[in-house]
Amino acid sequence: MEPLHPGDPRRIGPYELEARLGAGGMGQVFLGVSPGARSVAVKVIRAEHAEDERFRRRFAREVEAARRVGGFHTAQVVDADPEADPPWLVTAFIPGPSLREVVAERGPLDADAVRALAAGLAEGLTAIHACGLVHRDLKPGNVIMAADGPRIIDFGVALATDATALTSHNVVVGTYAYMSPEQVLGDVPGPPGDVFALGCVLAYAATGGGPFDATSIPAIVHRVLHEEPDLSALPADLRNMIAACLAKDPGRRPTLDTLIKAPRSIEAPAPEPADSPDDTARTHVNATLAATRPGEVPAAAPSGPAPVGRRALLIGAGAVTAAAVVGVPAAMFLTRGDGEAKAAAPPAPAPRPQGLVSPSGSLSAGEVKALNEVAITADGRTIAAGGLDSTITLWDVASGRVLRTIQKTGWVSALAFSPDGRSLASSCSTPGLLLIWDAATGRIKVNVRSGEFGLNSLAYSPDGRTIAGANPDAQLFDAATGGRLRSFDLRNSGVNAVAYSPDGRLVAVGVDGYYEKPPGRTVQLFDGRTLRKRGQFVGHTAALTGVAFSPDGKRLASSGADKTVRIWDVASRRAVRVLTAGEATVRDAKFSPDGTSVVAACSDRTIRIWNADTGALTATLVGHAQPVERIALTPDGRTVAGVGGGKADGTVTLWKV
Repeated sequence: MEPLHPGDPRRIGPYELEARLGAGGMGQVFLGVSPGARSVAVKVIRAEHAEDERFRRRFAREVEAARRVGGFHTAQVVDADPEADPPWLVTAFIPGPSLREVVAERGPLDADAVRALAAGLAEGLTAIHACGLVHRDLKPGNVIMAADGPRIIDFGVALATDATALTSHNVVVGTYAYMSPEQVLGDVPGPPGDVFALGCVLAYAATGGGPFDATSIPAIVHRVLHEEPDLSALPADLRNMIAACLAKDPGRRPTLDTLIKAPRSIEAPAPEPADSPDDTARTHVNATLAATRPGEVPAAAPSGPAPVGRRALLIGAGAVTAAAVVGVPAAMFLTRGDGEAKAAAPPAPAPRPQGLVSPSGSLSAGEVKALNEVAITADGRTIAAGGLDSTITLWDVASGRVLRTIQKTGWVSALAFSPDGRSLASSCSTPGLLLIWDAATGRIKVNVRSGEFGLNSLAYSPDGRTIAGANPDAQLFDAATGGRLRSFDLRNSGVNAVAYSPDGRLVAVGVDGYYEKPPGRTVQLFDGRTLRKRGQFVGHTAALTGVAFSPDGKRLASSGADKTVRIWDVASRRAVRVLTAGEATVRDAKFSPDGTSVVAACSDRTIRIWNADTGALTATLVGHAQPVERIALTPDGRTVAGVGGGKADGTVTLWKV
């Protein structure tokens, strides 16, 4: 608690403010006094959220749900005004230090105290979940150690479980070191997410540190997704209970009832199953509404919390396979602008490939640990790659030598070279930024806000004057200044991919259809200059992950989490072929420079190449250590570069084809 600052409000609604209690990503919390002289905690929402009408609607709905929360171990919501400027929320004031303050001042709790804390917090979470809420930000700072037992506070980021449509798609809310893997990945969290956070809180109480603490947000995220906590110093029953709460799979975590009634019966979880090759691709909007740890951002950019990368956070896949890939018939439709639909032609069966292609080389650099985006210049001489490390590295293709390293790029969620190779565009997030770099020097030339979220894909127009970007809307930017020229509202659907046609007349955008409403899981076609809609391709049954035009612009390939690549005739608006990748999710697709082949990055650590005319699988590239997220081809089509994988692997793998 500290005195009010000169610029702080003195009154919110009917409540007089007396002191500061704390701050978070959503707002500032004050100690207030009600008209009846009762002490209350008043949370005032930050201006940047208050200006967002979607946030206000969600906040109002969540406040109504939070009012219903009862139970001895929570702080009651007593008043709120979502329509005020700024919006505010009032809860009962619980005197006492936070768990974070207790541990910082007195050290870790003993085993019996941790067990009592677990039972109390589990009871509080049960009351929260019974009202259809998920807290989403349980952490030591949100646990008050009152004289008569622990209390859970701060419902400011709670999520009503039936309020999905009022929440921006895949917006990551909470504090990274206490988030469940599914929450880090941008999924809508359920009650098991709070159980994971409870495990983190209990580990902190027992050891004095979070189980996934690290020196940077990317490192924290990596540990949450892929590493097990070290709980070896704890008593067996306490270790088993906390480890079970921290299971990566939500379905393997204990219930709150078990934590309350029989915590000593909980056994250590069995080893997690190997990463599945069927890792459904998702859009991860690059934004956080509440993060308490600062993230690394471009030197010339405003500061802000680190984002969640679109592809970099996908869980790794299983062992490399060389299974046959067969094109199968499918009922598939294309909806034109006038609503006309036509049936797709069935694909021809694809024979088994005659052999596998091993890597011809690889590129790596220093401390680069994670790459999820890759681009090659039009002359084929330079490769750029970036990802979680807030770094972009450029290599000379012929020699493999590192040309330069661009630091403080933010979490790289998209990369694209200009047609002349002199500029390199990238995107980072929270706030969403479009960054354009001088490829020869690494100097930043353009640094502008791209919107609320970062861009998940970028593409230069053939003349180099315009950049198309997407997420959550389709947008066109001036390549010289970064100024926004046009935008098209995609209703907050997630977007993974964007591509210009070779003549620049069309822009294709792959949509993931998160909300199960238009535009759905489609490829949207827009005018390359005005972004007026020119049609859509319908047929994928899961999120779109990649789009690419053929060199002559007559066909378009789209890849999806439904394990297919679909080839469309652009002029007739007709789907002509479906290529299947067995049990592997297809995460990116490109046409070969001569248009004869379609090349696809797959979650089973392979890259598949099909004949674009017959659908025959002609080659399978193997040897990348993890699922392949993104691919790029040299202009002669003879070299394929692949990157990707959620686990630390800063390698660009190269194949000669």
